[in-house]
Amino acid sequence: MKTESAFPQMLYNRGVHKKYVLTSVYTLALLFLCSASRLCAQGQVTLDALYAGDDSSAPHPARDYLFGDWGGKRSELASKGVVFDFFYVADLQGNPVGGLQQTQAGWGRIRGTMDVDLGRLAGWDGWTFHATGLWQFGGNLGADMGTLANPSGLVSAHTTRLDSFWVQKSLDHNRFYIRVGQLAGLDFYGNQEYGASYLIEPFDYAFGNLFTDYESFNPAGTPGAQIQLFLWRTLYLKTAVLSGNRDPYEQDPTGFHFAIRDSPVFADEIGFTRDKANEVQVHRKTYPGIYKFGSTYNAGKFTNAAGIRSSGNYLIYAMANQALYRSEAGANSGLDATVGFDWGPGDLNRENSQTIAGIRYNGPIPSRPQDGVAFAFVYTKIGDPFQAVGIPPGLPLLGSEKAFETNYALQVKPYFLVQPVFQYYVDVGANSHIPNAAVLGFRVKVTF
Repeated sequence: MKTESAFPQMLYNRGVHKKYVLTSVYTLALLFLCSASRLCAQGQVTLDALYAGDDSSAPHPARDYLFGDWGGKRSELASKGVVFDFFYVADLQGNPVGGLQQTQAGWGRIRGTMDVDLGRLAGWDGWTFHATGLWQFGGNLGADMGTLANPSGLVSAHTTRLDSFWVQKSLDHNRFYIRVGQLAGLDFYGNQEYGASYLIEPFDYAFGNLFTDYESFNPAGTPGAQIQLFLWRTLYLKTAVLSGNRDPYEQDPTGFHFAIRDSPVFADEIGFTRDKANEVQVHRKTYPGIYKFGSTYNAGKFTNAAGIRSSGNYLIYAMANQALYRSEAGANSGLDATVGFDWGPGDLNRENSQTIAGIRYNGPIPSRPQDGVAFAFVYTKIGDPFQAVGIPPGLPLLGSEKAFETNYALQVKPYFLVQPVFQYYVDVGANSHIPNAAVLGFRVKVTF
């Protein structure tokens, strides 16, 4: 999910990105026609269930699919504890003004996930298994424009890869969990609770600079282990050790090599929840929220702004997500807000801090309760020692980039989402010399 600027060797083939745009357009047209057909199933789902981003560890709510119930086989497997989830998601965007250049790009992803409850399937109580893989392709609009916060949270490298797989054991009546396998750290440490409501990277997935200490990210998961403890029902503590592979796509191009390379990354988080979103109360209004604070640390060698190598790098983050208003009891429709901040040493991390703030309204039109509208602001700051690096004499020093987004999530069918978006960047790349840029486009997601 990370931008390609983080790994220069992953830069995409610019000569093929128009082909991906055309392929995505043709695919979307075909899917739209299919969704309008009377043969396609209909049903109702919650807004978050419909466009639940890429958190492959998320629960699998009951919902309809483009290809239906596979003649009853999907439900039969689910009753035995085996759940599949397949989707196609694509961002098609262009910047008509501003940035380093004016261009357009499309990024597509086809993803499959399997979750197995081994207790229901084989009688191994408390054991579960998870695996997810994907094929992704396209062009990097953010790299072309020179942005710090990528307009699309999907973009990383062209790959067909097994992203993550793990086994998990729950203990002490589901108060303690142990997970071992191949993990994407940013799926669990620094990820966005409301990310599915946005396209811009620091909202759609996770803080955009946490990867600077080589915390693993999807789809480039690395070997790792995690323990999570629920101190009581509303308070949890979790910690993980992850392989800090500095070139994960090259070191493990398929995801099957289980490559442990370079220095490890240690991650931890403590969180408080209230009125959990999946605990529906039909007789009263609920206001779910989650508040979390975490950190990541890598003891390996890092180069500072002066070119001197030293040991150790870390980042800390805090985030609050809270429902502010509900239109009626037992409903998700209403207003939610999110704020967050992360920080790392400015002499080691070029983008050393990021601040986010956003609001979303679920069900803004009474007759369309599954739609949503969202607004976001992302502030990315360059560390002071890096502000003059690469800047010719006489030009303004680097400072901060300010990015804004507004979008509308339109549920065409329960399995088909279209999400038009407008974004605006001030001081692109934290460089006041680069013209402010506008981005127009849309996301589409189809669940099979």
